[in-house]
Amino acid sequence: MERCDVLVIGGGPAGSSAAWRLRRAGASVIVLDKARFPRLKPCAGWITPEVVGDLELDPATYPHRFLTFRRMQVHLKGLRLPLRCVQHSIRRTEFDAWLLERSGARVLQHEARHIEREPGDGAYVVDEAYRAEFLVGAGGTGCPVYRSLFRARAPRERALQTVTLEHEFEYDWRDPDCHLWFFDGGLPGY
Repeated sequence: MERCDVLVIGGGPAGSSAAWRLRRAGASVIVLDKARFPRLKPCAGWITPEVVGDLELDPATYPHRFLTFRRMQVHLKGLRLPLRCVQHSIRRTEFDAWLLERSGARVLQHEARHIEREPGDGAYVVDEAYRAEFLVGAGGTGCPVYRSLFRARAPRERALQTVTLEHEFEYDWRDPDCHLWFFDGGLPGY
């Protein structure tokens, strides 16, 4: 059985950032994720200046695509509202893999299925293969930590969860503004 101070289930931005902070504090950390990184993850390609600061990310040394928009154009039922803001666009495929590598944690491709807390010392055991004193659940909406330890006490309504499909394609970017369309063309969201 592999042992560490902290097991992190989920290697996306939340899990890799937690692993990065824990490693900086001296903890031994293993990150388990069912996907192999870099993974396809086209959604949520925006980060705020606060995220850049919290992650101590220097856009000048970030090795992948990083676009900064200083104004957003919100299109809402025929209205166009220009808003001053700073938003950064990243590609999740690149960003997630970079964050995970930067964490310095040991990363293993493993789909956590069974999580239990041992009587006595209260350590967490995952699939009878990994053991840690602390456990971080960062597996998104289908997080195994939630499923195993919290679902009975805090159920979520599955009808409130959505799945989206996005398509990434090359585009000759010239507009300095970010555009968001809400309720356009009969769509119920943005």
